[in-house]
Amino acid sequence: MAPNIATNTRVDLAGLLEFVRPRHHMLVITSRADGRPQASPVTGGVDDAGRIVISTYRDRAKTVNARQRPQATVLVLSD
Repeated sequence: MAPNIATNTRVDLAGLLEFVRPRHHMLVITSRADGRPQASPVTGGVDDAGRIVISTYRDRAKTVNARQRPQATVLVLSD
């Protein structure tokens, strides 16, 4: 069986969420106060409203960064 490879295929939100739902390993990228990126491995999922959610603690750097600068990137990893 040939491995799946990255493509430039466009998908709608439903297709994106279908891809994300079974995958729970993610990287969250936030910005530190000085603008440098902060990458954090996390466990995540999709909630009933179709939002990507992650498991973390209130005082972690990613949480503090996201509260102060709400722009973030999530990289969803395949097994």
